[in-house]
Amino acid sequence: MLHPTRRSVLAANIALLVAGGVAWADEAAPAATQTAPVATDAIPGSPVAPGPGMSPQAPPVPPAPGGRAPSFGAPAEKGAPRFRVGGRFFGYEAVGIGSKPSNPPEGYSGSPLHVPMLSNGKIPFWGGAGFTLNAEYGTPSLKAYVTYYFRLNGEQYQSYYNPQQGPGFGVAYLLFTPDPIGKLRLQFKAGSFVEVYGGPGQWGWGIFGPLLGLKGYGETASADYDLTRDVRLTLTHGLLVNPGVNEDWPRGEYNAWIETGVSNWVHHAHLGIAYKQYTFKLHYASDYGTDDRTHSCTNLKGPPHDGRMDTYLAEARWQENPWGQVGLTAGLYNFDWAASVGNGVWWAVDWTQGTREMINKYLGQNSNGNGRVAVVGAEYSFSIASMLWHPRSFNSRAPDIRVSLAAMLTRTLATDDSAYKNAMGYFFGVDTEYRMTSKLSLTFQAYGESRDANISGLDEAIPPPDPSGANVCYLGTPNHVVLKQRWSVYSVNPGIAYHADWTSLDRIQLIYGRRFYSAAADNNQGQPYDKHMIVLGGYVTF
Repeated sequence: MLHPTRRSVLAANIALLVAGGVAWADEAAPAATQTAPVATDAIPGSPVAPGPGMSPQAPPVPPAPGGRAPSFGAPAEKGAPRFRVGGRFFGYEAVGIGSKPSNPPEGYSGSPLHVPMLSNGKIPFWGGAGFTLNAEYGTPSLKAYVTYYFRLNGEQYQSYYNPQQGPGFGVAYLLFTPDPIGKLRLQFKAGSFVEVYGGPGQWGWGIFGPLLGLKGYGETASADYDLTRDVRLTLTHGLLVNPGVNEDWPRGEYNAWIETGVSNWVHHAHLGIAYKQYTFKLHYASDYGTDDRTHSCTNLKGPPHDGRMDTYLAEARWQENPWGQVGLTAGLYNFDWAASVGNGVWWAVDWTQGTREMINKYLGQNSNGNGRVAVVGAEYSFSIASMLWHPRSFNSRAPDIRVSLAAMLTRTLATDDSAYKNAMGYFFGVDTEYRMTSKLSLTFQAYGESRDANISGLDEAIPPPDPSGANVCYLGTPNHVVLKQRWSVYSVNPGIAYHADWTSLDRIQLIYGRRFYSAAADNNQGQPYDKHMIVLGGYVTF
């Protein structure tokens, strides 16, 4: 005979089963009987059932030491401030194997070795050694970001005279993200920072970099608005300044963002629309340079003159799993007396340091900083494993071949230098990695760069006599023979890399490079460039 208490419990259970059966009959649902989920306490470390936005393979991360942060998936207090620190250690050293010079000293024999190597054109690594420290503190609405760079170079490259080679701040700014206003999301950035736009690569950079890189002190405001579930509109606007110092400043440039005697400010605006896997963007930037020098010349040996550089870009992008990402960017750069435009635009077609490299490579030394250059660049990045695994998702924890293909064309539409009119140039690049095991990868990079150039050896122009001594700069065409040549550098760079696991961003890498130069690119036979290189290096992130 059952105990009275047990009979009461059994009766209650029978009543619940009957009630459940009636409800099941009313709904006429043929589903199998399911066990109701048991609620769990929302404390760090408690299990959380997978839900929208959380992968079933989400790692069970324990709380941080001392309980400073909740575990993965556990709720946290909204708006609580947090402090995060990250960074990167890196170092690469290249040994170049040179060629016998045309006028070797007596008793010369063997092959010269150069550390660092003597080369020109793109290389498959970032040279030198150093450490980057990133710090972030704030709430989801207001955050502060600081980046500090340590460069482990010789003393002769540090301190005031080459500040970009020594330790110094990279960026320091505040980011304000207010709560959404309906479908509108706003964001404001103020401080000193860098920004990039128009890169055809998957993450906005790519093999040859963006087509517009900005830096300075100022602000940038952006707004996103969802027109429909599939269409998003983006608008960005900003103003940056790079103040200069007097041309007689005894310590030169106090940081790497300015030029002595030149100040500049950049106004930029961007409009974008995203539809499903398609993205279209328009970019505009104007860099105004104010030249306050009185007794110094520009890098073109001309007198000081206020200048301007305008950039117009149109960008299109398609990205879809498993086929990868395709980016295309076309644009126009307009230069007006741009030899006095400073570092507000620090990257366009290759590194520019203001407008100096763009003028030297595409407008010519006798352009007076005036002209127009058109460019179109494209890049395609994809994963072989993602294609083969489709329609299953690939989690990157298996062998894979990752490929990026890039190309770029340039044309000089106008210039005051007759030797560079209608000059054409191109870039191409291949960047591949075969992750064959969780520890080892085979890498291969190949690059090419070629452009029309006047490498005839410009004679130093002698300015006309001026008894007062006021005319210290020369503006005009120096005496030389115009001889257009082809400046070209090509390279192939196979290598092997060791990393901690399948998805690790850390690596130790060994690279061999073979480089090919045209006569215009390697025109100093007394000390020719190295055609072979061996590189050992790596990086660790945290």
